[in-house]
Amino acid sequence: MKSQLTQLVFLLLCFSLTVGTALAQRGDTVYRSNGTGAGSTKISGKVIDMTPKGIVVESKGSPSTIPAAEVRSVTYSGQASAMARIAERINSGSYAQGIEEIAKIEDKGNPFVAHELAYLKAYAEGNLALKGSFDARQAGTSLNNFLTKYKKSYHFFPATAIKGRLLYSLKFLDLAAKEFQLLTQSEWPEYVAKGNYYLAQTAIAQENFDGAIASCDQIIASNANDDVTQQYKLLAKCLKAKAQCLSGNPGSAQSDVKEIIKVENPDNQALFAAAYNALGVCHFKANQFKEAREKFLVTHLLMYPDSESHAEALYYLAQIWPKLDNTDEANKARELLNSRYRNSYWAQILK
Repeated sequence: MKSQLTQLVFLLLCFSLTVGTALAQRGDTVYRSNGTGAGSTKISGKVIDMTPKGIVVESKGSPSTIPAAEVRSVTYSGQASAMARIAERINSGSYAQGIEEIAKIEDKGNPFVAHELAYLKAYAEGNLALKGSFDARQAGTSLNNFLTKYKKSYHFFPATAIKGRLLYSLKFLDLAAKEFQLLTQSEWPEYVAKGNYYLAQTAIAQENFDGAIASCDQIIASNANDDVTQQYKLLAKCLKAKAQCLSGNPGSAQSDVKEIIKVENPDNQALFAAAYNALGVCHFKANQFKEAREKFLVTHLLMYPDSESHAEALYYLAQIWPKLDNTDEANKARELLNSRYRNSYWAQILK
């Protein structure tokens, strides 16, 4: 009997040590991009700090910083598995469903989880507002609250980009430019390119065409070779052509854009919408209304999944159709712009 009791105590002790060790090993996990596209490496440890430029993880007693640009996702200790699914859902564009599910998740006192939930909600609301299906001011408030409370978040620059775009859409152009300027200082190639691109868009809205061209040139001259920057280099050429035409000095603007249409893959709808819109603006500026109509109709009828460019095309079509004695089509363009893209900059300036 004594032998059996001793054996039982020994087994319980072993079980206790095993569970204790397992719990001690549980921690946070950062999934880091390995630079080859979809792949990532897993870093286990404890998140001890973060800044807009990255996450500080303590692993095996040694802290290291994972650049924000390389963070694919983070799983925190004790985090509900549902949260990872919500993040995946929101990142894939299912914003409304993600917001509904966020309300069911508890942070359980973990400030990092609370921070992640706040970001996902603000990010989803911001994107819905840009698409015209959520109140822009409410979304802007959520983003501003997040950025105020979590100044050190590694999500700082993505959240800043959405906030700036909302400010731009509501015609707060000076405020938007300040947010976009922050992006250009991020040392994160994707957001440096986006910051300069959005600055160029804002400068065009302010009729500062030289400033827009300068921002586009910053992107075009970048040494970064990631996929996002490469895309923005092409988009910047289209935006630069638009600024040149609007300035009255088009130069080779149209031929540069036509070359993009000739050699690039038409499956790249965002690029082709930007290219056809740039040509449309050039024709519009030159009072070539039939040619302008043709270019904007390409975006309207074939490239409409790109909401920003589609809204711009509808805005110009609403101006062009009356000049071609077709007020019915003009009214249709107006109604579609105001119903589908009510929060867009183009809906705000439509007269």
